[in-house]
Amino acid sequence: MLRLHPSVGILALLWLQAASLVLAATGDGGCNVMFCTNITLTDKVITFEIKPIMEPFGWVAIGFGRRMKGTPMVILWDDNDGTPILSQRFGTGHVEPVLDPNPPRIATMVAPRETTKWVYNADTDFPTRAFQIPINKTDPHPGTMIWAYSIQRPTDGPLSNLTGHLVAGTINMRLDKHVVEDIPSQIVTTADSTGGFLRYSKAAWHGIVVSIGFLVLLPGGSLVARLGRTFTPKWFQLHRMINFYIALPVIAVGWSLGAWTVYDRGMGHLTDAHHLCGVLLFGLYITQIVLGRFIHAQHGTAGRAPHPPTNILHVLLGISVVALAFFQVRSGLAEYASHMGQPDAAWCHTLWSIWGLVLPVLYFGGLALLKRQFVQEKANKGVYDGTPTKNYIALATTPAFDNSDHELGVSGMGRGYSEVESGVPLLARGA
Repeated sequence: MLRLHPSVGILALLWLQAASLVLAATGDGGCNVMFCTNITLTDKVITFEIKPIMEPFGWVAIGFGRRMKGTPMVILWDDNDGTPILSQRFGTGHVEPVLDPNPPRIATMVAPRETTKWVYNADTDFPTRAFQIPINKTDPHPGTMIWAYSIQRPTDGPLSNLTGHLVAGTINMRLDKHVVEDIPSQIVTTADSTGGFLRYSKAAWHGIVVSIGFLVLLPGGSLVARLGRTFTPKWFQLHRMINFYIALPVIAVGWSLGAWTVYDRGMGHLTDAHHLCGVLLFGLYITQIVLGRFIHAQHGTAGRAPHPPTNILHVLLGISVVALAFFQVRSGLAEYASHMGQPDAAWCHTLWSIWGLVLPVLYFGGLALLKRQFVQEKANKGVYDGTPTKNYIALATTPAFDNSDHELGVSGMGRGYSEVESGVPLLARGA
């Protein structure tokens, strides 16, 4: 019978124990335009490796929660001499996180793995920083966290005051990929990533919905008013349906998604030009709706001019809203790329440019119909403010006769009747 030396059994037990530890390690990783991170999860601790790629690098924070308020966080930066600094803080709201003297879990700086490979689209080469923190076994979603990035470095040590973050967002990792210690897990770049690391569904849907509302529906309703009023008495009903009944709920939902995105990311409201312009644009749109309803309510008032100042203001305000919306959508694309840490698609800029050229041509080209519109209004045969006259007919070159007498078969010459110079004697009219 073959007998093994006791040391062989000991080595086998040690190997099995080490193998179980290796197999137990899981994790995930990824990059955005601000930084890369690699997360390794074991039964006891979770290790974060963070490599800044946005220049200049001030500080980066990882928060263990869904929003800033009530979330413990770890903040990393480099001191003036390059020494890594770790500071544990607690978020109380949309203000600077306060120092946490007794954090629920103590984070410690560790050396990053030398074999971790980073793949990202940047020319910077900041050092990788790593820390470990005990795992929260009561958290069913340990891969869901918040993050923030600043380009202004604190002046002193862990007790330093922090400047406001430039960008904030959410990390959403599954952390179920099997990894082996000291062997790099695959890091995906934002250009190839289709999900997992940073998801901004609310921000993306905000941009899509408000773009449809402000750059498709509102211009469409304006084109109906500009081009359709001389061809159909139904232009106003269609104009109102598009710009009010359809566009209002679409724009309201899209605008609310923007505010929700800001709140969900722990970012401050009304902190940049995009936020302020969004509030202004929504307010101008509501003003335009109120003005349009006022103008329509005044239609038919005795002595009212065909084109009072309110009508002209309505036109100018509508053009201003659409023009401002073009600027806002363009700034939103830049906001998504820089503040949300995600690249924007080139086709968005192409489509924006093409529509920005085609729309003015269509609208201002419709001014060629102004002469037709004015002639119709003067002859009282056209459509004014969406309410057709008694008989809406095409323009004619001969004067009109009194329709009521003609339709009722009155034999006498009606009031306001005029004859056409034709050289043909009229039929005698009986008494």
